[in-house]
Amino acid sequence: MHHGVRLESIRPLVRYVDRDQAVIDAHFTTLPAVTGSISQPPGGAVDVQIEIDGSDGFHDEGSARVQLTDHSGSVRFEIVRPQRWWPAGMGEQALYTLSVTVQEPGLGYAEQSVTFGLTSVRRDRVLGEEFDESLLVNGRICDFDSVVVIDRTDANQLLPATGESLLLVRDHFGPELLYDAADRAGILLVQCVPIDPEAQVESSVAAQVSRLSSHPSLAGYFVGHLGALSDRVAEALRQIDPTRMVFRRFPLAEVA
Repeated sequence: MHHGVRLESIRPLVRYVDRDQAVIDAHFTTLPAVTGSISQPPGGAVDVQIEIDGSDGFHDEGSARVQLTDHSGSVRFEIVRPQRWWPAGMGEQALYTLSVTVQEPGLGYAEQSVTFGLTSVRRDRVLGEEFDESLLVNGRICDFDSVVVIDRTDANQLLPATGESLLLVRDHFGPELLYDAADRAGILLVQCVPIDPEAQVESSVAAQVSRLSSHPSLAGYFVGHLGALSDRVAEALRQIDPTRMVFRRFPLAEVA
């Protein structure tokens, strides 16, 4: 009995992006392959093929031999003069497709693809704290006329028509449908992180961040001020998704 290598997930993690260069780590996790009744060990090496396709016709590819740790590995790649994702009204909503193929000798191969975008969102520290309604998107000031709160019951409703509204996803982690629509519409979202003192918060946050981090519409995370637990969650977010903002104070923070 023979079962081929299987991919559980792939996750592009943007390490750096500006107009000249983007650096991305393609993280992937394999499912334990089984030959007969003997599971393959979580280590070992696999051959990895990376392909990148852009909406402007860009294509690049490369390969590497990757040592696995606990069935996981990563490959770093760069894009020169990348197409960056912009909020609606500031530029195009450029997206890339990342395809990862993993092959293990004698166990066949597996392939997965994911769509992602390249954008940089920062707090506008030059203007000062009184300009909280402004963010720096790809180095340019982006002003927001309003902050729209999205509760669980609103998550599948229509998005604002322009990029002048910032969406605050509250009390739940937004579904893929919401983030996919925001990616294509050019709407920025900030994800409030639900914190339950009785739950294993760090592990649940890690799983959700892994799911959402490829979306360029995700501007950052809001954790608020709930003591030591919020501090731990904020630090975990900075470790898992180091290029995104973690907000502790925010416009209309009272609704978060």
